[in-house]
Amino acid sequence: MPVSAVALAYFTVVEDQRTGWTGGLLLLSSGGRPLEFQCTLPVRPSRAHEILFGVSLREHLIGEVIGPLLVKKCRTPISMLCCDQPESMAMDGVTDFPIALVVDAAEEEEGPISSDTLTGCGDVMLAGTQLLVPMEQVEQAALVADQMKDLADASEPFERIREAIKEAHSQIARSQQASQREAA
Repeated sequence: MPVSAVALAYFTVVEDQRTGWTGGLLLLSSGGRPLEFQCTLPVRPSRAHEILFGVSLREHLIGEVIGPLLVKKCRTPISMLCCDQPESMAMDGVTDFPIALVVDAAEEEEGPISSDTLTGCGDVMLAGTQLLVPMEQVEQAALVADQMKDLADASEPFERIREAIKEAHSQIARSQQASQREAA
């Protein structure tokens, strides 16, 4: 895979009590520059969903609903998907590219994570940061990571996604307020 063809994707989901669950996916070039950004409208599970899925609702929304939707919407071929929520690893097996949990970013929300926590995963290093990758994808993930030598920080893109989602929520709120004023 030539260096110019590498597209490293970052995926996270933001949960907000007011708006719901919003996912964002940012694709970066080997130099860390944005190639593409996708985000979902907020997803609000119904009370019936909360009851039926119970404690597995979070994994369902992140790994089975929002993540696959964003991956499908992507126009740029993904070389590897980095995530900061262990539930995202549920997409393993439905993609043809490696999925990696960025340990430092995940530990901010989840607490200590190791290859013992996520069984069947091996370590790959990206920009000096540990990634946990399903064992069958470690070799492919290492090849992608080797091509991302110019990436300064493997965790920072998640913050860009959260800020972009926050801005999108602000724009939606402003639009709704303007519509309400026009209707009044």
